[in-house]
Amino acid sequence: MNKSIQHNLIVGFALFAIFFGAGNLIFPPSIGNVSGSEWVSALIGFSITGIVLPLLAVIAILNAGGKFEDLTRPISPWFYKVFNLLLMVGIGMLVTIPRMSATTHELGVHQLFPKVPSLVTILVFFAICFYFAMDKSNVIDKIGKFLTPVLVIILLFIVGKGIFDPIGVPVVTDTKNSFSNAFISAYQTGDVVTGIFCAPIFIAAIAAFGYKGKQARSMALTGTLIAGLGLLIVYGGLLYLGASGSGLFQTGIEDTTLVSSLIEISLGNFGSIALAVAIALACLTSAIGVIAVIADFLNDLTKNKLSYRLWVAIICIVGSVIGSAGVGAIVTYAMPIFTALYPVAIVLVILGTFRKFVPNSGSYQGAILLTFIVSLFETIGSIGFTIPFLTDIIMKLPLSSEGFSWLVPAIVGFIVGSILYKFWGKENNISNTIHPIEVE
Repeated sequence: MNKSIQHNLIVGFALFAIFFGAGNLIFPPSIGNVSGSEWVSALIGFSITGIVLPLLAVIAILNAGGKFEDLTRPISPWFYKVFNLLLMVGIGMLVTIPRMSATTHELGVHQLFPKVPSLVTILVFFAICFYFAMDKSNVIDKIGKFLTPVLVIILLFIVGKGIFDPIGVPVVTDTKNSFSNAFISAYQTGDVVTGIFCAPIFIAAIAAFGYKGKQARSMALTGTLIAGLGLLIVYGGLLYLGASGSGLFQTGIEDTTLVSSLIEISLGNFGSIALAVAIALACLTSAIGVIAVIADFLNDLTKNKLSYRLWVAIICIVGSVIGSAGVGAIVTYAMPIFTALYPVAIVLVILGTFRKFVPNSGSYQGAILLTFIVSLFETIGSIGFTIPFLTDIIMKLPLSSEGFSWLVPAIVGFIVGSILYKFWGKENNISNTIHPIEVE
C-alpha cells in the first residue's frame, strides 16, 4: 500500500477509535429507543454534536497551528490553563475515563463472566491503558494499526445485522423534540472535548510521519473525513437498532441493559461476545488517547515537577476508584458538568473553525463570556439552586425550552464584543494571536 494512503488510514482509524468510546456505544441505542419513529431527526441532532462538532474541533486546532493554547489566546493568556484544566479534570479524569472502565465491565466482561468482580476488570483495564499510554510518541500509531481495525470489523457486523435484519419496527414515542433531545444527550459522549484534547496529538503524529505544510493539512482533513464517515455509519446503525426496539422496551430502561438486550436479541449469544470485545476495544482506544493528552498537559502545567509517566499512573488510579462506582452513578453526576462546560467548548470550536471571518479578539471574549454565564446559571438551576431574577431571564431566552438558551447570548456577545474591541481594543484582528499551520 502507498505510504501516504497507509498513513491517512492510520490517522483516520485512530481518530475514529479515540472518538468512539464508552458513551458512543451506550447513548445512540438509548436515543434511538426514546425517539422511535423520529429516529432520523434524532440521528441528525446526535450527528451534529457527536460527529460534526468533534471533527470541527480538530480543524479548529489545526487552524491554530496545532495547539489548543493558541486557539484560546484571543480570549486571554490565562483562559487556556483554567478552561483546559476544567475540561481535563472535570470531564476527562472524573467522567470520561472512569466511565470507560465501568462500561467495559458492565457491557463487556460481566456479560461473559458474571462472577468476575468489577474491581478486577477495572484494574486490568487501567493496566492495559498504562502500558499503551506510557509511550506517548507512539500512541496514535499503536491505536491506528492494531486496535482500531478489529473494533471496526466488529462494529460493522453489529450495525449491519441491525440495519438489514431489524428486530422490530420503530414506533411513536412520548419524546416531543427528538432533535434537541439527541443533540443535548450527545453531550455525554464528550466528543467535542475529546476533539479538543486529542487534535494536537493527531497533528503531531502527522508531523512525525514527515508531512509538512499542505501535505500535513491534507492528511489531517482526510483523516477527519475517514473518521466522520465511520462514525456516521456506526452511529446511524446503533441509533436505528435502538429505534427498531422502541416497541419492545420501556423508555425507563437503563442504557447498559438496553444495549446488551438489543444485541442479544439481534445476534444471540455470539452478539454478546462481539459486544464484549467491541466495548473493550472502544473504551481502551478512547481511554488511552485521553489519558496521554491529560498526562501531557498536567506534566507541562506542573513544569515537569511531576513527570508524564507519574501523571499517567495518577490518572489510572483515580479512574480505578471512580470507575468502581458504576456507569449509572457516573452518568448521573456527569450531566451538570457537561451542561456547564460543553456550550463554551462548542462556541470556541465554531470560532476556531471560522477564524478567518472573526473580526477581532473581542468577538471571542464576548461570545465565550455570555455563553459561560448563561450555561453556568442554567446548570445551577437544573440541580435545584435558583437565583430568581437570573433564572427567570434565562428561562425566557429564545430556544431555552429546547436546551439552547446559550445560543442567542453567544451571538449577542460576539457582536457586542466585536464592536467594543474595535474602538477600545489594542488590535482589530486576530492575526497576531493565532498562527495556523503554514501551507506551502
